[in-house]
Amino acid sequence: MNWPSSAASDPAQWEADVVLADGGIAQLRPITPEDRDAMVAFYSRVSEQSKYLRFFAAHPTLSEQELEEYTNPDNRDRVAILLAVDEEIVAFAHYEVIEQFLPQRVANVAFLVQDDQQGRGVGNILLEHLAQIGRECGVERFTAEMLTQNRRMVQVFTRAGYSVRPELSDGCILVDFPLEATEKSREVMEQREHKAESNAIRGLLTPRRMAVVGEVSQVSPIISSIADVGYRGELLVVTTADSSTESHERSLRQISGDIDLVVVRAGVDGLEELIVEASEKNARGILVLAGTSPAPIGQEDARQLVSWARTHGLRALGPTALGLVNTDPEVCLNASPARRPRRGVVGLFTQTAGVATIVLARAQELGIGLSSFIATGAFADVTGNDVMQYWTDDERTRVCLLSLDSVGNPRKFFRVMRRLALTKPVVVFTPSRALNSARNDQLDLPSAPAKALDQVINQTGAIVVSRRDTMYDIAQLIARQPIPRGRRVRVIANSGGLAHQMAQAAIRFGLEPGDPVVVHDQPAAEQLIARTAEAAASGEVDAVVSAVVEVADPLLDEVHRGLTEIASTSPVPVVGVFVGFRDAPMRTDGDDGMGQLPTFTHYADALQALALVVENENHRERQRSAGEQDALPSGDTRRARAIIEEILADAPEGRWATDAECAEILDAYGLTLVPWRPVTSLEQAVAAAEELGWDVVLKATASLVRGRPELATNFFHIEDAEGMERAWESLGRTAQDLGLTDGLDPLELKPVVQTTMATGTSLTVRGLEDAVLGPMISVGVAGPPSDLLGDIAWGVPPLHPRDARALLDDLQAAPLLHGYRGSRPVDMDAISDVLVRLALLKDDQAALAEIELQPVIASPGGTAIVGGRMRIVPMPVERDPLARRAT
Repeated sequence: MNWPSSAASDPAQWEADVVLADGGIAQLRPITPEDRDAMVAFYSRVSEQSKYLRFFAAHPTLSEQELEEYTNPDNRDRVAILLAVDEEIVAFAHYEVIEQFLPQRVANVAFLVQDDQQGRGVGNILLEHLAQIGRECGVERFTAEMLTQNRRMVQVFTRAGYSVRPELSDGCILVDFPLEATEKSREVMEQREHKAESNAIRGLLTPRRMAVVGEVSQVSPIISSIADVGYRGELLVVTTADSSTESHERSLRQISGDIDLVVVRAGVDGLEELIVEASEKNARGILVLAGTSPAPIGQEDARQLVSWARTHGLRALGPTALGLVNTDPEVCLNASPARRPRRGVVGLFTQTAGVATIVLARAQELGIGLSSFIATGAFADVTGNDVMQYWTDDERTRVCLLSLDSVGNPRKFFRVMRRLALTKPVVVFTPSRALNSARNDQLDLPSAPAKALDQVINQTGAIVVSRRDTMYDIAQLIARQPIPRGRRVRVIANSGGLAHQMAQAAIRFGLEPGDPVVVHDQPAAEQLIARTAEAAASGEVDAVVSAVVEVADPLLDEVHRGLTEIASTSPVPVVGVFVGFRDAPMRTDGDDGMGQLPTFTHYADALQALALVVENENHRERQRSAGEQDALPSGDTRRARAIIEEILADAPEGRWATDAECAEILDAYGLTLVPWRPVTSLEQAVAAAEELGWDVVLKATASLVRGRPELATNFFHIEDAEGMERAWESLGRTAQDLGLTDGLDPLELKPVVQTTMATGTSLTVRGLEDAVLGPMISVGVAGPPSDLLGDIAWGVPPLHPRDARALLDDLQAAPLLHGYRGSRPVDMDAISDVLVRLALLKDDQAALAEIELQPVIASPGGTAIVGGRMRIVPMPVERDPLARRAT
């Protein structure tokens, strides 16, 4: 494949912060002439053995010619990049196009890594970025020659996921491979990214030595928080200006040995110097806590903090973070203002300090046990993506909760969340709001509505909620009880009215309650407990919700004890609802986890949480079994791409495809439009009908009248010239009534003649390149009612037939497809195939900003695509970078 060379015009775009395999951070950028002295210093730190492996001979110093070549590349045929940690070069890589192979662009590639940095994944990262730059500069292949004993470098190439076949020649190993990305190379990059980012968060949550820095009056509360939970590591205190205490150190440099984590309040003087000192102590990160009354901190100040930290190899939380909590008994970390957190299995991530305070305080009020809590601040270096990578690996975290204010890299967020949700329940509070913060208005791309973003995230296996309390309801249910296997729920109460309302609420939430159980016998507490035990052991239900109302006689505590005992061994989830004029009994001490009783004060909250968990388990099962489904159909990617490139060559800024171009691109993916002919006169209409064999439709295609059945714009089953003349005049009268013409000329309505298709349900199927999430697909019944009422189902590629069928069934108008009022059901396999193929096309071709197929007529005999249009914009072939960046 030939790659465009124009994308490589700005080497500044190659600059990136990268996360190394051990979770550390480094800066990658192109080498410049100003790096000459730094390159000499770097080379002096490399061992003679490493130099020998690189140059195949003793090579004590770099020659003037080599320094000139490395520090003055042309950034196309000769490219050199470096990796820096704490402002020192620790590795560099370069390629040079081999003249003998021109016009084929093949480049020789080489690396050199400082010895103390080997084993941190540096070579892997350099290869990823050098390959990405090579693709942008039109390089088609990389070749390299290595000594047989240079096993570490051989592994960099062979494990990168490219089509590499090492060959032995004259005592050297030769590799030669195409730069075109493969599924394997993407998978390898994502696996390495996952490991590095997971390790970074693990390092922050498991510090062996931690230093708190600041004035005594400012840092005393955080010191108390850390000490009161029995922190297992070594806590060090560095006091500043107001301290007269001699027992504490006054600088990190006065502390012997390394430090893992530095904690400081926002607003401290000399923060940059403190970061330098922390780097000298090999710290993994710095936590900048929100002050008691912090002055507003702008984005520029926050970016400066992140820049300082990354420059010196640290991860940064802040500058207004609430803190870090890790309840692992081997760590016992509470670097936050909160009281001792309850130990449990719920991971909780938030950002801004104000919201984080609300979130953590409510979790503690409800007795939710945490495995970890991370509140990073609004503009922190650490993101929700990093934390989700960690949760995927953390065995102590069984439920993951996210309350987001913003998302830095939304496509990565979606990808990482999808993978996490396959293994653990994930609950997200209104993600569309955070995702919309990441929109890039400079891109000429459409935007899916907020409802669509939440809908597709829900389909990944995550649970989207619009109330934070719902997040906690779900968390306590999953953390404490088995996942319900189905929708059958037994509702039990000591009030007939309450029991019947509970049953109605269960139906409203999509559960199957059966007949409610009302406890009238006395003693009420014993009877309610007994009925609950019977239901839980019956094997006839998937969950039990028992509600007790305390009016006069005290019941709550006794019922709570009884239900708690049942919940400890029940094979199905048991939930307690406690209603009265005093606080509901609730356990908030000791460890939280499986076998404990989820408690609620409102029955609707309990039933909604159950329904959401059941629905989520269905989504997750569908995602987990996606790999077991039949292979997707294939499309002619190159043919479609060639047409798109012709359109962009004609209009570099992009444009709407012509009807012929649109039809050809669709045809490349097996989507065939019903034959039609645009016409500008009655004579042309008659000729087109004769060409199509009559039994045709004359219809208007102008956007003004699309989807408006009240207008006379479609005339069916025209069999002869007289019928065509009558239809032409009628269409002209419609144009006249709309004020588009003085006579009976319908040209303003853009008339076409088309073969008559079987009657059926008209659908609108769309694909768009959303500015946040990328490719999305939607389907709805054609016409304004669906648009106005929001009855549109959204999905993301790839869509398997089962996914497409689920989208169609999610429509409120789905009965129209299944035989509404005696009509015959449509061919669901045929319309599902249209959705699957359009999703494949949209996934393959990022430059298709929007596609609309309308109407798509679904009938018992198949599906006909009657009309289509699409808009092309200039976009990279690859949506996601093929080289890692810290986000």
